Amino acid sequence: MSIIFTKPIEETKLRLAYNNDVIRFYSDNTLAAKFCTIMGSNASANVNVTLYPAPDGSFFFNFKPYVSALINTRNFEDTLQPVLDRTNPDTFIYNATAGTLLQMDVSITITFSNDSTQNVTHTLTWLAGAAQPGNYTPLSNNSMYILSPLAKAAGNGWHIKYWQGYPFDVSVYSPNAVFRVNNTTNLLSQQFTVPGLVFRMVLSDGDDDETLEDVLPLADGHNSLHILGAAEPSQNDVFITLDKVPYKSGIYLKWLNALGGYSYWLFEDTCSIDRSTKQLGELDRDNDNPEDSFGRTIQIGKESSDTLKIVAELLTENERRIVEGILDSPKIYLFTGQPYARNSYRDWVEVSLKTTSARIKNPRQPLTNFTFDVELPVRFTQTL
Repeated sequence: MSIIFTKPIEETKLRLAYNNDVIRFYSDNTLAAKFCTIMGSNASANVNVTLYPAPDGSFFFNFKPYVSALINTRNFEDTLQPVLDRTNPDTFIYNATAGTLLQMDVSITITFSNDSTQNVTHTLTWLAGAAQPGNYTPLSNNSMYILSPLAKAAGNGWHIKYWQGYPFDVSVYSPNAVFRVNNTTNLLSQQFTVPGLVFRMVLSDGDDDETLEDVLPLADGHNSLHILGAAEPSQNDVFITLDKVPYKSGIYLKWLNALGGYSYWLFEDTCSIDRSTKQLGELDRDNDNPEDSFGRTIQIGKESSDTLKIVAELLTENERRIVEGILDSPKIYLFTGQPYARNSYRDWVEVSLKTTSARIKNPRQPLTNFTFDVELPVRFTQTL
């Protein structure tokens, strides 16, 4: 006798925490089921849920409400502070597992009418991401992934754009002990120590004196990077087309993308800034003679905020796939530091996207233009 799942529960599946993750199961025991307990645990999280059977004795459970709460241990905030050293390649790699990946041993126990039990345990893995119906690609926890939108028609290929002089990193999920980057454009390579299942490879903190190029030189323009998870090439390798773009000024944003990594984009340096203000109200001060009064009321003060109107022009399809992710992102940052200078996570300020709709594809135009309104934090003002 055993617990039978209507659809097999796959331990090798890399699950997405913000999608429904439903399991249905029952026991082939002839005794009636009284209830079921689902317990999940790891070093930092616990789940303990009691279910009661449907009339036919089956059970239904959705992991999403529990996992999505447990995985988000940092409120999507990015506090990575790289300390780069060109003499030590491993200083360009930082563990990002916490807040991005959740792995738990999930124990399912059915208790029957005579208080006997049946139990099964599975180890399940979730990534802090989401996918859409009709655009869902199954992920395996045995494969390596770049946590960024896939390039068009590429099962293991990504297109990424990097601007010199600005902070930039690439987020990676890898179950492998080896992480080797081969630049097939200039035939140079570098191997790094893997610090965790999810990590970030920092190309630059903004300072041009210490960048990934000190240990893995990049060519101007296109770089074809072959990422290996073992000593020899295999079918699980991934490929990145990295466009290295010379410095130019602009509005630089980063945001949490749909796979739990961070995407970056330099918007055109043609932004406009609109300031809006709102009166906070007034207090009654009608307690003096006219000749002794400044007025019958006193103003409390104003609330003030700025909105940036930013533009991304002539995007290819792969570039569009990256930029459109800002529309769904729960966390967006504006870079406030100086280009070509060492920057910290305090050189980013959280902003919100006021734009609520955008045309993400026009069949008559092969290249895409986006215009977004980005609201800056409320300004400090003098108030009563």
